[in-house]
Amino acid sequence: MPLFVVATPIGNLEDITERAKKVLSSAEVVICENKERALRLLRHLGVRSKKIIYLPAPVEKQKSEKVAEEIKDKDAVLIVSAGTPAISDPGGYLVRTCISKGIKVIPIPGVSALTCALSVCGMPTNRYLFVGFPPKNGRENFFRKIKEGIEKFDFIPAVVFFESPHRVIDTLIIVKKVFGDIPLFFGREMTKLYEEYILGKIGDITQELQKRGSIKGEITVIIFPQIE
Repeated sequence: MPLFVVATPIGNLEDITERAKKVLSSAEVVICENKERALRLLRHLGVRSKKIIYLPAPVEKQKSEKVAEEIKDKDAVLIVSAGTPAISDPGGYLVRTCISKGIKVIPIPGVSALTCALSVCGMPTNRYLFVGFPPKNGRENFFRKIKEGIEKFDFIPAVVFFESPHRVIDTLIIVKKVFGDIPLFFGREMTKLYEEYILGKIGDITQELQKRGSIKGEITVIIFPQIE
C-alpha cells in the first residue's frame, strides 16, 4: 500500500486540490505534524473517523521505522501543518524509511510557500538556491558561506529562505551586512487575508518593517545577490 505525500494549503483552505481531497477521504491513516491542524483540515473537508499518527519533527527520525511498519499494509497520507511535506518541514525521514522498506511513495502536489513566492517576486527565478530557515545562532556565518558558494558560479540569481516574524528584521540587517544593499522580495501571510508582497532594496524594506510595531505571519524572503 502506498504512502501519499500530500501538499495542503498554507493559508486559504480553498487551495486544496481535488486529488488531495480524494486521497485524504479514502486513506486509512493520516500522519501529521500537528494533530489540531490536521483535524481542522479534515473537518473542513468533511472527512471523519481516520486513524491519526502524530509525527512531529523532534521525534520523526526515531519513530519513522515504527510508523513505516504500522502503515505498510495500509493506504496512508502524510501531511504537515501547511504546505508540502519535507520542504523545510517534517517528512523526509519517513519517506526515506518507507522507500527502504519497499513502500511505494506517491506525491500529491499542491501549495508550497517556496513556489508561491518565486512565482510573484517579479525577478529572475530560472535557477535558485533554497536554504530553508537560517539558524538561530551564527546567521552571519551562515550567509557568508552562502555568498562564498554562489560567488563561484554566475547562474544562481536568487536565494530563498524562510524566517520567523520576530527574527526577520535582525536577519535582514545581517543579510545587508553580508551582501550589501541588494534587491529583496518579502512575502508575508501568503494566500491569507492580509497577505503582503514587497520588492525593493534590503535597506528600504528593513526600514519599513522597523517602523511597524510588530510583524506577524509566515515569511518567505528571496534575495538576488547577482543583480544590482
